[in-house]
Amino acid sequence: MVKVIRYGQKRRILCQTCGALLEFKEDDLKTVQTGMNEYEQQIMCPACNETVKVN
Repeated sequence: MVKVIRYGQKRRILCQTCGALLEFKEDDLKTVQTGMNEYEQQIMCPACNETVKVN
């Protein structure tokens, strides 16, 4: 069973384009409107300069 030992402010995500493991904070997120009332949070991958969608 997986347990959370400590909650932190940093989160991690994998870039689907280049495979880099990215670590980011809440203030690194950029909210982008994708539809009429649809928004998604994104960060920019520093390795390949592609946009990465954060859930």
